[in-house]
Amino acid sequence: MTVLAVAALLFGSLVVTQTVSAGSPVTLSSDKTSATVLEGENVMFTLTLANAGTDFAWQTTKVYGTWLAGSEWMYFFYDEDGEMLDDNILDIEQGTSATVLVDVWCVSPCFGGSSNTLSVYAKTDPRYIAAPDDNDGDPANSLNLTNALELEVIAVSPYTVELDIETTSVDGGIAVFQGETTTWRYTVTNTGWLDDTYDFSISTTGSGWTLSDGLPADQTIKGQSSPLAEHTINGQMSITPYSNEIPDTYIVMLTVTSDNGASDTKSITVVVPEPDFEIKDTDISFSHTSAWITARGDSQLITVYAKVRNNGGNVDVAGNTATTVDVLFTVDGATVDVKYLATLTHGSEVTVSASFKPSRAHSDTESGLPIEVRVDQFNNLDGREPKDKAILESDETNNKGTAHFKVVRTKASNPSFYLSFTALTAAVGAAVLLSRYYRSEDEE
Repeated sequence: MTVLAVAALLFGSLVVTQTVSAGSPVTLSSDKTSATVLEGENVMFTLTLANAGTDFAWQTTKVYGTWLAGSEWMYFFYDEDGEMLDDNILDIEQGTSATVLVDVWCVSPCFGGSSNTLSVYAKTDPRYIAAPDDNDGDPANSLNLTNALELEVIAVSPYTVELDIETTSVDGGIAVFQGETTTWRYTVTNTGWLDDTYDFSISTTGSGWTLSDGLPADQTIKGQSSPLAEHTINGQMSITPYSNEIPDTYIVMLTVTSDNGASDTKSITVVVPEPDFEIKDTDISFSHTSAWITARGDSQLITVYAKVRNNGGNVDVAGNTATTVDVLFTVDGATVDVKYLATLTHGSEVTVSASFKPSRAHSDTESGLPIEVRVDQFNNLDGREPKDKAILESDETNNKGTAHFKVVRTKASNPSFYLSFTALTAAVGAAVLLSRYYRSEDEE
């Protein structure tokens, strides 16, 4: 009897040892391997633990979870009735399966936009039922591991929004001009999980500007939970600076706010430039390609034309407007005329003209008489007349155009009369010759 007892004890020891070191007969599967959870809410995975063992009637099973990202999110294990598992342990009968619910909560340190993966597995150890003993098994100290499942949890916010504004206007650049409307494109994206409704507001550091966000009130955008929906809308805001705004750098801010508290604000930098009057050398032209002057000083009347434009704004930093702009014409260093433009606003181009009679012929060493046309030439100087004023510009170096006009001296006292008389004489001579020719033909 003693020998048999020892042998039975040894056999039992061998069976337990083999069970501890063997793979688990229990396998895990899940209804899904990835799920999205709203910030502040929970998501449930349903695990099935199937006992395919044949050696033991029951497997005592303990379920474990490990967060792979290192950040510990809150989770619980429940049985199929929704009761929390005591120490995460349950018994699974041979040839049957059990259900375990994995309940994951998105609370700190979980937040919308983050994700984590929970690796779930189990340890098993046989439950020995032999009268009069009932051994529950010890899975915590067992090496019988089931397969592992990786459950990805993606946390999202229910209501978030993202605003993006292009850095330049639809015209290009960041310049805006007094009294003129410039448009800027922007996009609004519902980055939240649920549908949301938005309103917009626009403001600026300038004063008296006219601003529009360009979208209707209560704009609804689908949330990210609708995978096939359009989550982004495009808008165009319009900016019209005050007509007398002083040139400077200003900030324009656009804010989008949802009915559920999501908001975003973006700003752009705009520049109101100073006036910039311009005349190029190529802007000057003449009514004649050249002119003559007689020994007595008589000459032709020549008209010089000049294109004048404003590449900048309408008001300078001193508050002077681009009005009553002077255009000065000089020929051979002498002023021949000063014209005044009522306005020369941004983007406008005006052709101005003045007439003169050359007082001398150009020399052999000259390309012609020097012609200059200057715009706003009284800038920073005392004007010659009370209406002259200084208009401060962003570029003072492009206010003058130059050209040369050819003037030749004639020996005749009146070139026009001389040319007309010569032409008349030639015509009479030709008529006489033709008359003689036809008379000879008739006589023959």
